[in-house]
Amino acid sequence: METEASKLDGTAELDPLAVRLAEGDPQAPGSLVKRHYAELYRYAFSVLREERAAEDAVQDAFERAFSALGRYSEGRLRAMRLRPWMYRITLNVARNRLRQRREVPLEEISAVDSAGHDEQREGVMDALGALGKLPERQRVAVTLRYLQDLPYAEICSVTGWPEGTAKTLVRRGLMRLREIMAIEGTRGERR
Repeated sequence: METEASKLDGTAELDPLAVRLAEGDPQAPGSLVKRHYAELYRYAFSVLREERAAEDAVQDAFERAFSALGRYSEGRLRAMRLRPWMYRITLNVARNRLRQRREVPLEEISAVDSAGHDEQREGVMDALGALGKLPERQRVAVTLRYLQDLPYAEICSVTGWPEGTAKTLVRRGLMRLREIMAIEGTRGERR
């Protein structure tokens, strides 16, 4: 329960890890990586569609983050919301990598172990393949909302979009995903 004092001094919503970073805890950077690596990797993979590129993007994102953290004041570090900040850095790195490629293989899906393909796994792969066919903004919005389970407030923090825009992009992205999967399902039945 928040106290009146914590509301006044702003400590009610401080991220304990941000406080540790501000205080110079030598274990804090490792904790930051442990806390966010897996979700940032999944996010980068959903944008880049390549395992190696996603790994490299997350590595670059952490390098940029640590470089920036070293330049921030203690007060700024203490007040940081690390999760949306890390997503934003990862998104920027992934977008830069996409621009460098000049040609994005949206339909490319990493090689998956062919043993044990069941209907559920095929359904997931179909959905991921369809997700890769969405326009970038819709793909980012749907990924953040449903694969990363971020609330709209954090999506807005990560992307810089107004909440209405984020909700619209998610809704349109889901409608488009259904259309793509219906079309591809119909094609598969004709074979």
